[in-house]
Amino acid sequence: MKRLLIGLTAIVFVVAALLPAVVPPAIERIVRSKIADFGLKAYVKANLDWGWRNGPGLAGTIRIALADSPWCVRATFGASCCEWEASVKMDETEFSETDPTVARLLKQLPLPAVSNLTFSGSIGLSAHAERTFRKPVAVWSVRVPVRNLTAGATIGEKAYGLSGLSVTPAASGIADHLDIAPVFLRISAIDIAGFAFTNFTASIRASEKSLLVTEASAAVCGGKISFYSVFLDPKTLNAGFTLFVDDVDAGETLRHFNGFRGEASGKLHGKIKLFAKEGGKALRLGDAFLYSTPGEIGKIRMADATPVTENLALAGIDDTTRANVANALTDLDYSVLKLNLRRGTGKSATLSVNLNGTATRGRTSVPVNLTLNFNGELEQLINTGLGLSAQTKGKSK
Repeated sequence: MKRLLIGLTAIVFVVAALLPAVVPPAIERIVRSKIADFGLKAYVKANLDWGWRNGPGLAGTIRIALADSPWCVRATFGASCCEWEASVKMDETEFSETDPTVARLLKQLPLPAVSNLTFSGSIGLSAHAERTFRKPVAVWSVRVPVRNLTAGATIGEKAYGLSGLSVTPAASGIADHLDIAPVFLRISAIDIAGFAFTNFTASIRASEKSLLVTEASAAVCGGKISFYSVFLDPKTLNAGFTLFVDDVDAGETLRHFNGFRGEASGKLHGKIKLFAKEGGKALRLGDAFLYSTPGEIGKIRMADATPVTENLALAGIDDTTRANVANALTDLDYSVLKLNLRRGTGKSATLSVNLNGTATRGRTSVPVNLTLNFNGELEQLINTGLGLSAQTKGKSK
C-alpha cells in the first residue's frame, strides 16, 4: 500500500509538472482550428504556470493575433481553491472595409440590396469575470467603445451615410442577473437620401425586456427635431412616437423636395407622429401639424409653380383656384402657413393647407387667404401638399 501511495503521488507530481508544457500547445491548436473555420489564419500563443492565489493554483495568458491584420486579443486567467478570474482586452483598433479580415467576413453576410459600402472607425473591448469565496457566483463586466465610425452605402437606389458615431455599450452581471449600462449615442452627421441631420444625440436605457429612448435630437434644416420617452420592445422594435419640430428653415426644407423651384424663408414648428414598423426597419407617417412662427413674415418665391398646379389638378382643384395659387406663389409674403395632416382608416387621410399673406405681381399687392383641403391616400396627399410631381389622384372637398 505504501508503495502504491508513493507511486500515485509521483504520478500526480509528474502530471502537475507536465501541465504547463502540455496544455498550452493543445489550446493553441484548438483556437487556430476554430478561427480557420471562418477562413482566417491566426497566430496563437498560450502560457500556463503554477502560481499562488489564496493557495496553490494555475495562472496563464493567451494572445490571439489575426494574420495580416491589426486585430489582437489578450487574455489572462487564474484559478485556485474554488476561486478563479479571467480578463480579456483588445486595444482600440482602427478598421475599414478594406481590412482583409473584415472584407472576408463581409463576404459571408447576405447583403444583396447594399452596394458601394464603405466604413471606417475604431473599436475596443475589455471584459472581466471572477468568482471568489466571498461571492461564490460569477461576477462579470464588459465594455465595448466604438469611436469615430463613418459609413456609407447605397440601398436600392438611395444613398445613406453617417459620420462621427461614438458610443460605448457596457453591461455587467452577477449570477443570472444582468444590468445594461445607459447608452449615450453621438453622431456628427447622418445623410438619408440627401436629407442631412447633424449633431444627433440619444440617451438609451435598456434591460432584457425593454428598451427606452429617454431623449433623442438632431439639427436639421437650420432647426432641431427631437423626441422623448419612447419605449421599444426588443423583440419587435415596433413603436409609435411624436417627433417635435422647432425652428426648421422653410426654404431648406422645401429645397429637398422635387418640384420646388425657387426660394423660401421663414421658420416651421410643430409635431409629427411616426410609427416604427417591420421590426424597426421602416417608418410610417401618422398625424402631422406644422405651422410658421406666429407674428413673423416669411417669403415664397417660386420661379415655376407648374409642379404644384399639376398636382392640384390631379387632386380635382378647379382652374381658377389653381391660377390664383400659381400667381400667389410667384411672390408671396405670408404671415400664416399651416399644414395639418390627419390619418383616417386604412391608407386614407385628410390634408389641410392654410396660407395667409400678401401676393405681389408687378406693382400690385393683394391679400391672400387660401385654405385647401384634400382627401385621399396618405402618400398621394404628401406629394400634393409638398408640390411633388408624383402621378397620383385624389379628390378635393
